[in-house]
Amino acid sequence: MKAAVIAGADGFIGRHLTRRLRDAGTEIWAVVFPGSPTKDMYLGCEGIHTVCTEYSRLNELKDEFPKDPDVFYDFVWQGVNALLRDDLELQMTNIGLTLDCMRFARDIGAAKFVLPGSTSEYLKCGAPINSLALPTPQNAYGSVKVALRYLASALAEQLGLGLIYAVITGIYAADRRDNNVIFYTAEKLLRGEKPSLTRLEQLWDYVYIDDVAEALYLIGEKGRAGSFYAIGRGDNRPLREYIEEIRDIIDPSLPLGIGEVPYKGEGLPGSCIDLTDLRRDTGFEPRVSFSEGIRRVIAAMKQEADI
Repeated sequence: MKAAVIAGADGFIGRHLTRRLRDAGTEIWAVVFPGSPTKDMYLGCEGIHTVCTEYSRLNELKDEFPKDPDVFYDFVWQGVNALLRDDLELQMTNIGLTLDCMRFARDIGAAKFVLPGSTSEYLKCGAPINSLALPTPQNAYGSVKVALRYLASALAEQLGLGLIYAVITGIYAADRRDNNVIFYTAEKLLRGEKPSLTRLEQLWDYVYIDDVAEALYLIGEKGRAGSFYAIGRGDNRPLREYIEEIRDIIDPSLPLGIGEVPYKGEGLPGSCIDLTDLRRDTGFEPRVSFSEGIRRVIAAMKQEADI
């Protein structure tokens, strides 16, 4: 891969992907948002061209981008925070942003357009996620993601653009703090407190950010236009097993409040994936086990808390 555009290179996934592509010798055009606290992070970095702009103004800056880049990665999304995922008006703005990015990618001659999806689109589909899985969104965020996938597919066909849709399972990392159950549990246990939890019977998959960046790099390099890929480890284990592993790493003697919190709603959500297509087309294999990845996270949390 000689040249790539990463829209949202100042975001969490964008930062890690930029690092992976730089290590591979790819020349990168990093599109960053003017209000981002990390917008200046690539200044002076060899092989990285920073374009600081509102995404709605990309067309005014075509001369700053390469002609015919190998791939355009789109990480432009508003309202990812859990508190904003039911804000339908905000979520709907992402449709226009993405379709505009696709038109821009066509105009500069990008060969592929990689659009990330989320397991929020499939929380109750009852099967590992692949191209045949039935979308079952539970909030505005997931619903808009589903709608955008089909709208983007239709536009890609009209534009002659090689769209690739990549659904990413539960990402975790040492440099990111989420409000999900693994971080909640780790924080509680590190303070010597008992976490209150459900029975944790749902099947889940977690993937370390390094593996996500590797998968996205390989998709840009080898992925087939028009494909749907699921990115994760493919462990697909009961959530309870992950939580018990976290406890055992911190202190096996600490209690877990499993079963103290009742389930909400009917049917258990799940986040399982099928890596078959990704492996076949790109050769991807996850490298970071949950045990190794979560040890990195716990070590970082201890250092921050000076434990």
